[in-house]
Amino acid sequence: MKSMVIAAVEAFPLRLALDGTPDRGGPDYQAPHQRPTIYSPSRETVFVRIETTDGLVGWGEALVPVGPRVVAAIVEDLLTPALLGADAADVRPLRFRLGELMRERGHLGGHQADALAAVDIALWDLLGRATGLSVAALLGGAFQRRIPSYLTSVGTATTADEFRRHWDDGVRRFKLHLGPDVDEALVVFDRAAAVLPDARFAVDVHCRLDGASGLRLARELAARGAWFLESALPAEHARGYAALAAAADLPIAAGEAHRHRYEVADWLAVDALDIYQPDIGRTGITEGNAIATLANTAYRPIMPHHSAALGLALAAGLHVAAAADNAPFFEYSPGTVDLANALLAEPIVAEAGAYLLPDGPGLGVVVDEDKVRAAVVDR
Repeated sequence: MKSMVIAAVEAFPLRLALDGTPDRGGPDYQAPHQRPTIYSPSRETVFVRIETTDGLVGWGEALVPVGPRVVAAIVEDLLTPALLGADAADVRPLRFRLGELMRERGHLGGHQADALAAVDIALWDLLGRATGLSVAALLGGAFQRRIPSYLTSVGTATTADEFRRHWDDGVRRFKLHLGPDVDEALVVFDRAAAVLPDARFAVDVHCRLDGASGLRLARELAARGAWFLESALPAEHARGYAALAAAADLPIAAGEAHRHRYEVADWLAVDALDIYQPDIGRTGITEGNAIATLANTAYRPIMPHHSAALGLALAAGLHVAAAADNAPFFEYSPGTVDLANALLAEPIVAEAGAYLLPDGPGLGVVVDEDKVRAAVVDR
């Protein structure tokens, strides 16, 4: 195996228009109707490139839907000095030591965790390229190479014709993104179910309900045969989720805000969720794999979240899901996959109802470096 001494680390804060071209405008962050969280009208993310003294290169990505320059600065100013000269083969020790750099300052959360995730993914990719093994193989092997998916990003504006088109394409499972008004949410659910009575529908309300309204929605959805209810309550409210899961008659899902195994261990201790949804663009591969092991050990499946991050985080998530013994479904947004593939030399393949695990060493994807550099946000 070639030398794995790290010689260079680069962070690329990216902003893309929805057609895949670089977006040269400034950020115009807005809170959509009835949501307090801000979003960007463009697609923003951070790629990280790590190179060894022998010229091996690994790539990683963090889920950074807003503020990519913040995470890029953490990678460059804080993590890079600790990486240079280190042995990239020591993936887990490096991930631990990088986290320890800010132990007394919220070292496992927020933008710090996003930066750690991107570097961690790049290190796993680099190790795979050095050994010729895929990330799934490095994690112990793939239980599945065709990973079932469900269609997400389905909102109130989706028409009956669009639902039928997806059904005709082979999609059988959908996730509706609905507002905090329970009555309005049920009207939209009933409308979708009437169009496709044989489909399975989940509902995501983006952490905007309280305990009483969350339970009411859960019970009404259960009576309608819904698949699961996602992110009903505030993302940090573990005991609230535990009460909801105990009282509801359908599976309760959440977890895209989780960053590490210690957090998930606390949620498992109170039986907070039926389904765990780590986003590998937020956890990285090391912690994402640990979360999968913890959840599966507690007889809970993981169904990884994937929203605004692009192809590197998606590939990383697919490898973690493939290596988990209980990962029945993975989130799929056609627009996100198309945009992700715009920065890759070869596309990630998403069939109707499933992803194909990228084949090849490391993440199994090839970055189009010229396109990445062209999309860098002006600092």
